[in-house]
Amino acid sequence: MVMKKILVACGTAMATSTIVAKKVGSLCKQQGIQCATVQCTADEAESKARSLRPDVIVGTCDLLENLGVPVINGQAFLTGVESEKTMDELLAVLSS
Repeated sequence: MVMKKILVACGTAMATSTIVAKKVGSLCKQQGIQCATVQCTADEAESKARSLRPDVIVGTCDLLENLGVPVINGQAFLTGVESEKTMDELLAVLSS
């Protein structure tokens, strides 16, 4: 099985990205998807995307859309609003 790389970006790469990274990792584990999450600030997202070449970026703030990989709004992992839709979107990207 291929290890999926997930970049989790938030304003400061502290509290919110930690929460989102744990929830994303838990979701992947439940679905049998091996993944590694890397946290960064929104300002670092572009350079991290180039160096890490993640399969997807989950952001809790506005990010550039042209980072060369799918970008998913991760607010649902914090608020619970539309979480099913966001989880389905993430799983679809990781399954492709």
